[in-house]
Amino acid sequence: MANRVKKIKIIVMVLIVAALLGLTGCELLPDGWEIPWQQASTVTPEQTNIPVPTSVTEEATEVVGEQTPTPAPPPEKLILWLPPDLDPNAETESAVILKARLDEFASENSIVIEARIKAVSGVGGLLDALRTTHAAAPDSSPDVVALSREQLLRAFQDEVVFWNEGLQTVMSDLDWYNFGRDAGMVQGEVVAVPFKGVPMGLVYESLSQLVPSNDWVDTKSNYGYFGFAGDDPRGTFLLLLYMSLGGQVQNEQGVTILQEAPLTTALQTLKDGLNALHFSDQSVTMQNSEQVWQAFSNRSVTTAFLPVDVVLRGREITTEAPDPAFTSPDITLTDAWVWALGSQEAQRQELALDLIAYLSETEFLAEWSESLKAIPPRPSALRSWEEVSLKSALEEMADGAILYPSDAILNNIGPILRNATLLILRDNADVVETAKQAVESVK
Repeated sequence: MANRVKKIKIIVMVLIVAALLGLTGCELLPDGWEIPWQQASTVTPEQTNIPVPTSVTEEATEVVGEQTPTPAPPPEKLILWLPPDLDPNAETESAVILKARLDEFASENSIVIEARIKAVSGVGGLLDALRTTHAAAPDSSPDVVALSREQLLRAFQDEVVFWNEGLQTVMSDLDWYNFGRDAGMVQGEVVAVPFKGVPMGLVYESLSQLVPSNDWVDTKSNYGYFGFAGDDPRGTFLLLLYMSLGGQVQNEQGVTILQEAPLTTALQTLKDGLNALHFSDQSVTMQNSEQVWQAFSNRSVTTAFLPVDVVLRGREITTEAPDPAFTSPDITLTDAWVWALGSQEAQRQELALDLIAYLSETEFLAEWSESLKAIPPRPSALRSWEEVSLKSALEEMADGAILYPSDAILNNIGPILRNATLLILRDNADVVETAKQAVESVK
């Protein structure tokens, strides 16, 4: 019992000493004494100068302020939509030239250019596909798309092609024909860059000693037989006659019109040509340019109203055709094709603009347009053609070329002009009465 009490006293003494050490540190211990379980905590670590933020909020603010946004990776490919006649994988000279140019750009920019071929019109065509893709899968929209002037107007209205100030930069120099500048503009803004025009011309045999007049009205008195598509749904030849005489197709309010005085003069030209036997009887049966070219090729007509590209292509594949030459009219009508932007994404647009500029350089455009048999929108490119015999007349033609009226206008007046043409040439109708009826028929 005494031993047990003694042990309890010793334990109590130890606890009292431990408590005192907790309050006073080690000052009460004799030198050299240690508490075994405190040995590890007596080692003092090396001090490190670690700044302590004044608050968690300040620390977070400082870290966020030092961060910079991670830039989006550059595009790895560009999507290019083209009509079938511009297919870079086709087996034609123009395709080889275009493909080489696209490959050069892709190599220089370390990207892939994916060319997709779309029909010119109809379901799944260029315009229809633009609308569908923009609505359902905008990431699959083309970066660059080739469109006709009329398609550009509709696409811009539908907001499936896009403006960028870089387009104005490409068009900023003076080396553009007026038809090219107009082709890329909508509502006073440059929204596309032109790459070809297809003007109408008057073609004749280059070996002829009798050169036709440059004035369209003089077709009534040119030598031989003159042929054109009189049954053309758009009434193109009568439209050009009318516009060359100062006729307007819209008034100041933008309403479609026909003016009686110039239309009467234009119809009288048809009547005079018919009476002088200079207008071929075939004209009232022909509806398109291919039929007119065939008549010129087999010498059924000696002069003809034709698109430039039909003549330039035809003379290479129709060996029996007369060697063609063109007159140099002060005014003619032309269609045009342009490059437009189909994506809204900034980096894709930047690279797409570089491609459009690359495809607009004179040296390439000259070689490519000559192989396409189309008029380049840059005078410097047309001057660089290797073609010598036709180049001078083509330059005059391009300089005076104006764009066709929009389809909204042509769909209204085209059938009226076609009907008026046939009434004069086929039915020998009265000129004044025919003109009056035409003017009154415009809706």
